[in-house]
Amino acid sequence: MKVLYFDVIHAIREHDWIIEHSGGLPGTKDEGQLSSTLEHIQNDLYYPTFEEKLNHLVFAINKFHSFNDGNKRSSLVLGAYFLELNGYDYCVQKFVLE
Repeated sequence: MKVLYFDVIHAIREHDWIIEHSGGLPGTKDEGQLSSTLEHIQNDLYYPTFEEKLNHLVFAINKFHSFNDGNKRSSLVLGAYFLELNGYDYCVQKFVLE
């Protein structure tokens, strides 16, 4: 199965929507770091499975604080979107709850 990805523009839009509806400071602190994370998960040598790609996406957004605020919220939403984008929408609720 071919893995589908999203770009930095989509990630920033999702983040700003989250901030608009739940509060906090909009915008990115380090757009280069965010871009790097989104590019790294496309490297099948480092992240050969979908699960590893998803794990790195959520971990890196959380740890490296690409956004000014709401990094944990954004990592969960972007992880859930990555699942949905790739046809794993049936497990999004469980992913978010865990």
